[in-house]
Amino acid sequence: MERTKKNIMILCYSFAMICAVTFSARFIKYIDILALRITLQVLLNILNGIIAFVAMKQTKMTVEIDLRNKKQYIIGVGIAIALSIVIAVIPALCGVSLVGGHTDFSWFTIIYDLFFYMLIIGPVEEFIFRVYLQDVFVGFFNTRKWLGVIIAALLFGLWHIINGNIIQVLFTFGIGLAFGFSKYKIKNCGYVGVSLAHGLYDFLNTIVRMFIVYSF
Repeated sequence: MERTKKNIMILCYSFAMICAVTFSARFIKYIDILALRITLQVLLNILNGIIAFVAMKQTKMTVEIDLRNKKQYIIGVGIAIALSIVIAVIPALCGVSLVGGHTDFSWFTIIYDLFFYMLIIGPVEEFIFRVYLQDVFVGFFNTRKWLGVIIAALLFGLWHIINGNIIQVLFTFGIGLAFGFSKYKIKNCGYVGVSLAHGLYDFLNTIVRMFIVYSF
């Protein structure tokens, strides 16, 4: 019982710290120096991942990362493409954008977003919400462990209100459910699979905004 209380306290403190770091990121846009903005974006995201990693170590959780399982890469790409088609491509072709307004073509944006989403956003956010928080909440339930997936996805959605709005909360809650249940239910879709899916999905949204979404 004492250990459970300690784990809950660590979870609350670590998530509060992650929210504080995320809140501070909203001021980066006021920095005029591009290189400094990019550096801070990367470092603050990495800091959030470190907070989650330290919390896991304090609660004696283990991290399983298998880079040799080729099936997870195929599954991750498949999830990203499926989500992009349903959420981004089809609505955009129908004249409605669910992923933001039109973005002007830029090789810099394409290259930066590719690396930022694939190497930073996907891995860090999935580590926080699907590896740390989801596994903690799933472990809280003896039965109906799927409730842990829903709770983690809900926190994922609520976390986005820090730099977003209520629509984004609902939207990312749904995305969190997709990634969460993929990790929970699909045999060969672990952390690497959902990280790839998340990063690629975000990057594909950039491509859709450039080439399909126009000013409506």
